Amino acid sequence: MSNTKNLLGIRDIVSMNVIAILSLRQIPNVAPYGASSILLWLIAACCLFLPLAMVCGELSTGWPKNGGIFVWVQEAFGQRVGWIVVVSYLFSCVLFFPLMLQFAFTALGYVLGDGLASNKVFIGVGSSALFWLLTWMNIRGMQWTKVINSVGAWLGVFVPSAILILLAFVWLASGRPMQTDYVTASKWIPDLTRWNSIVFLSSMMFAFAGLEVAPMIAGRTRNPQRDFPRAMLVSAIVIVCIYMVGTWALNVMFPADKVNIVSGIMQAIGAAAKTLGMPWLLPVAGICMAVGALGQINSWLVGPIYMLQEASREGNLLGARISRLHPKYDTPVFALVVQAILVTIFCFSTFISPSVEAAYWMLTALTTLCYFLPYLVMFVAYGQLRRTQPDVPRSFRVPGKMLPMFAAGLGFVSIAFAVVLCFVPPAGIDMGGYAAYAGKLVAGVALAVGAAEWTYWRARNRRASAQLSESTK
Repeated sequence: MSNTKNLLGIRDIVSMNVIAILSLRQIPNVAPYGASSILLWLIAACCLFLPLAMVCGELSTGWPKNGGIFVWVQEAFGQRVGWIVVVSYLFSCVLFFPLMLQFAFTALGYVLGDGLASNKVFIGVGSSALFWLLTWMNIRGMQWTKVINSVGAWLGVFVPSAILILLAFVWLASGRPMQTDYVTASKWIPDLTRWNSIVFLSSMMFAFAGLEVAPMIAGRTRNPQRDFPRAMLVSAIVIVCIYMVGTWALNVMFPADKVNIVSGIMQAIGAAAKTLGMPWLLPVAGICMAVGALGQINSWLVGPIYMLQEASREGNLLGARISRLHPKYDTPVFALVVQAILVTIFCFSTFISPSVEAAYWMLTALTTLCYFLPYLVMFVAYGQLRRTQPDVPRSFRVPGKMLPMFAAGLGFVSIAFAVVLCFVPPAGIDMGGYAAYAGKLVAGVALAVGAAEWTYWRARNRRASAQLSESTK
């Protein structure tokens, strides 16, 4: 009986998904679509959220080992492909950190004033300095950093969401008109004829990043075959509804065609707070969102490093130096410092980009690419494991004969479409020319795959030399 009580129910899984996935940073990316964003959110949920949930759920209960996606891909295609997937995933996290830091410092810039929200030096240098501080804290293994994560989750999501939505209702209740047209029926139909106008769809799909967390514990639900699909459906409804209401609230107070993808929420709150005679709300929202971004960064800072070390343990892929732990704090100090150096380089991307907005979108596109490439491989691996290892016990299986392959195929096509969209420069943002834009994306992906290949073959040669030395003794 006690074991049953410790198992997760539908409400537990829904809560885990909402905390892991929901991010206000995604709303300004979608708000420029206006009323059509409602339909686009629904399309993104049906085409990606549910297929990804079903596939991850079955794989995590069939191969419930540490390493997640690395284990699944390795089972299907071997260690080399699995290792490339892990490095790409880690690289997306390294890109995600400066992305969130820029978001945080833009929010702070609105609080501090004097044009700091668009100041490249303030955002680039400030982001780098803050990340080194977080790295130092995590090297020391300070337990109180958990407080940052907890406070960040509340201040960064729930409080700003409440402020944004309540302001929208107050705005309408006071008789003020909506700043974006939600009345005309044609405005609800997305304009899919121009590629550069639908490019933000890729970031909409990335808004569901983190979905792989809950499926890894699908086997610990009370009734996986019944409860897990229901929980994921409820999660999709809750998360998409919050995204849609948040997007609508922003559009109520700020025109869709003037929304900045970095500071859109602060734009809307600032305009409404000033008009409604509540200017004190702007600094409150800015500080909350900055602290929230800080907590989200801190919660991911060490996790990917440990995942990398877990994946490299078999075959000693990283070597002893990068896997070295701090003698006093028992933390991966060398790997954390290397990660901080890489993040600093990307934080300084603001200096070489035409604008803060351009740097932010470049990091968004690169993060999306490196995050989604492993999932393209994962969907193929799912089909491979269904064929080659059908008898492996799974406490959850995607039901039916056609649904498993349909779900995997739909997920693959959706993510492939999002990957293609990343190579289309968004309308309204100067990216410095298409050749430079596409070149940076290709170079970023090539760097991730090249690093994975180099470390893999280096480890292979190291093992071969060790075996040769042993045989000549």
